[in-house]
Amino acid sequence: MPMLKLLRQQSLRFVKQARALYQAAAQSVKLWRQQPGLDALEAERLDRIRNPSKYLGKW
Repeated sequence: MPMLKLLRQQSLRFVKQARALYQAAAQSVKLWRQQPGLDALEAERLDRIRNPSKYLGKW
C-alpha cells in the first residue's frame, strides 16, 4: 500500500511539472510574439526623446 501511495504522489508531481513546463513555454512564445511591437514602440519613444522638434504638436 505505501508503494502505491508513493507511485501516486510521484505521478502527480510529474503531471504538475509537465503542466508548469507547458505554461512556461506558452508564456515564452507569447512574449516572443509581442517583442517586435514593443521594440517599435521603444524606438519611437527614443526618437521622440532624441528629436523633439519632429514631434511638436503631435501626440
